[in-house]
Amino acid sequence: MEMTKEMYSSELKKIAWRLQYRCKVSANKELGMVYDIKSIESFEDSSVSRLFVQDVLNLIDNEVGKRIINSIYLEGKSEKEVAFELQISQQAVNKWKRKTLKKLSMKLSS
Repeated sequence: MEMTKEMYSSELKKIAWRLQYRCKVSANKELGMVYDIKSIESFEDSSVSRLFVQDVLNLIDNEVGKRIINSIYLEGKSEKEVAFELQISQQAVNKWKRKTLKKLSMKLSS
C-alpha cells in the first residue's frame, strides 16, 4: 500500500512537471519560438498520463476546484482567464488553486 502511494505521488509530480512544460512549450510556440522535438512523448506514455491525470482530477471533491485545476494545468489558461470565465477575482482563483492542490496532495500522500 505504501509503495502504491509513493508511486502515485511520484507520478503526479512527473505529470505536473510535464503539464507545466507543455504549457511553456505551447506559449513559446505561439510566440514563434522553436519547438523542441525531444519533448514529444509516445502515444502510450501520453495516454497513460491522460488517464492518470483524469484519475487524479476525480479525487477532487469540489467542482469549482476541479474546473480551476483543469483550466489552468490542462487547458493552459491563465488565472485571469479562469477568473473571467467563473466571474470571480483572480485572487479567488489563486486561493482555490492553492487550496485544491493542497487537499489533493494530502489525499495522495495519505
